[in-house]
Amino acid sequence: MGSGKFELNQLRCFVCVAEELSFRRAALRLNMTQPPLSRQIMMLEHAVGARLLDRNNRVIRLTAAGQSFLASATEILERAEFAVLSARQAERGEIGGVEMGFVPSAAFGFVPTIIAALSERLPDVTFNPIEMMSYEIVEALRSGRLDFGLTRSRGTEAQLDTVRVISETFLLALPADHPLAAAAEVRLGDLDGQAFIGYSTERGGHLRRVHQGLFAAAGIAPRLVQEVSQTHTVLALVDRGLGAALVPASAGALRMTNLTFRQIRIPARFRSDIYLASGLRRTGALQQRVRGVIRDALAEYAGAGPA
Repeated sequence: MGSGKFELNQLRCFVCVAEELSFRRAALRLNMTQPPLSRQIMMLEHAVGARLLDRNNRVIRLTAAGQSFLASATEILERAEFAVLSARQAERGEIGGVEMGFVPSAAFGFVPTIIAALSERLPDVTFNPIEMMSYEIVEALRSGRLDFGLTRSRGTEAQLDTVRVISETFLLALPADHPLAAAAEVRLGDLDGQAFIGYSTERGGHLRRVHQGLFAAAGIAPRLVQEVSQTHTVLALVDRGLGAALVPASAGALRMTNLTFRQIRIPARFRSDIYLASGLRRTGALQQRVRGVIRDALAEYAGAGPA
C-alpha cells in the first residue's frame, strides 16, 4: 500500500502525460527531459499504491485506477491554483467581504453611489450595507462587528478613525398648498411661528441639535407640532399638511403627492454632516481599498472646510 503522500508537481506531470498519452510530448510541454518525468510518475504511483499508466514502447493508456485518479488530480490542481490566486487577491485587497452600517438618511443616494462604485472597481468584494442608527454604528465598530459606518457621530472616541464624507445644506419641505410654497423667496425668518415638524432626540438627535442652534442663531421660534426620528417620517407628516420641515438636501429626491421643496438660505456652519468611521485596527489591504473607493465615490459631497 502506498504512503498516500505526493506533491503537486507529481500531479502536474501525471495530468500532462494523461492528456498527451506520450512521455515525449508531455516532457516538451513541461520543459523537462523524459527520464525525470518518468521518475515523477513512478514516485506518484508508489505513493498512490496503484499503477496509473499502462506503457510500452509504442502506446500509453490510463489504467482504471489512472482514469479515476485523473479526475481527482485535475480538481486538486485547479483548487490549488485557485487558492494561490485567492491568497494573492486577498493580499491586494481585491476579494473578501466588508460590512458597513449606515444611518437611514444616507440611503437617499449615498449608499447606492457607494454600491455602484464598489461593483465597478472591486467586483469580487462582497459588500453588506446595514441600516442602523448612529449610536448603534459606533457600538458595532467598537466591538468589531462592522468594518465601516456612515454615521452622524463625529467620532471623538479614541477607538475610531473618522472623516467627513458628506456635508449638505437643508431644504425646506412644505405641503404643496402652504403659503410659503408659492413665495418668490423663502427666508429663515419666515419660519418664525410656523407649524414645524422637527427631529426628536430619540436614537441620536444630531439633526435636532443642528436645528436648535440654527433657530437660536436666527432668533426665531417655529411652532413645533411633532418630533420624529427619521427623515422619511418627517416628510410623510409634511405631506399630510401638518407643517413645514428642514431636511437634508439629499431628501429632495423623495416624492410624495402633497410635498414640495424650496431652497432656503441657511448660514454655512449649519450643515447635515455624515462621517465615514472605522475601527483603528481595520487596516488590512481590503479595508484600505474599500475605504478609498468609498471616499472617491462620495468626494463631490464632502464639502469644503475641515473634515
